[in-house]
Amino acid sequence: MLHLLLESTSFNRPFQINDTIKSGDIFGKVKSMEFRYTKVKTFDGRDVYIPNSDVLKLPLFNYTEDGLFRWDFVVGIAYEDNIDAAQNLILKTVNNTEGVYQDEDHETYATVDELSVSTVNIKIFFWVSTKEFRKDAAKKRGEVITTVKIALEQNGFSMPADIQEIKLYGSQKAIPISIEKGDVGVKGETNK
Repeated sequence: MLHLLLESTSFNRPFQINDTIKSGDIFGKVKSMEFRYTKVKTFDGRDVYIPNSDVLKLPLFNYTEDGLFRWDFVVGIAYEDNIDAAQNLILKTVNNTEGVYQDEDHETYATVDELSVSTVNIKIFFWVSTKEFRKDAAKKRGEVITTVKIALEQNGFSMPADIQEIKLYGSQKAIPISIEKGDVGVKGETNK
């Protein structure tokens, strides 16, 4: 009964029109705020009407209230590579990318995240200044990942693929291939 009363009275919502929010499983941009519901346009084009009672009861994430959003991604380097040098290069590259935001409270940083099968995984955290979560923030993340990849390659860092194990079964004693750097072919043959 109380939720009906709250629905029908005015309350301060923790978002404005065009803010990107997530409430429960609903993730999208606020398009209108009516007396009984809030209309959200999801990023796959659906119109969702959230009852205002749910807005009051459920946790609500506002991705654009202050115009800043933190992204992260992981990049794997070879075990032979210098981790500190890679992290320094990554930070320099990310911070020099236009649109990446940094101040005392919103810092770019990189940390070793995992020692995986074939790589040392470094996780990078950075902030973007945007009110447009869906398009601008996503494009900026892609741009940062691309520039980091290029910088690592240009500076001699390896980003190996996962190691694959080959097993021989039954009477099989050998696999008739040879692999040389820059060349893959059948044993005794060369690819040119």
